[in-house]
Amino acid sequence: MFIEFIFLISLGVALADMIILIQISSGLGIYFIIATQLLTSGYGIFRIRKMDFSLFFFLDAELKKGDKIVKELWEEAWILAAVCFLIMPGLISDIVGGLCLSPHIRRFFLDYVSELN
Repeated sequence: MFIEFIFLISLGVALADMIILIQISSGLGIYFIIATQLLTSGYGIFRIRKMDFSLFFFLDAELKKGDKIVKELWEEAWILAAVCFLIMPGLISDIVGGLCLSPHIRRFFLDYVSELN
């Protein structure tokens, strides 16, 4: 359930990113796109080196079993998803990834998840 949700969001963001990149890439906009992609992907790769992808599968298995998941694991999963969005090419994914790393957005998400769980 959790992995499918992340996959659908990633797919929608990737499709929107392709449309926007095609629109911006004409003329001098290509230099802006290259610079932002290198910066955000570099930062995402730097952050993801210390993280563990098996967290997504663990959360999915725990949700299927119906077990309660601690807030710290949700926060790590949220940060991992944000870093994955930063590594994905595209401006929208970079904006989504940056917003997801914001403490205010993260707190809102964790409050929402704690009500569901």
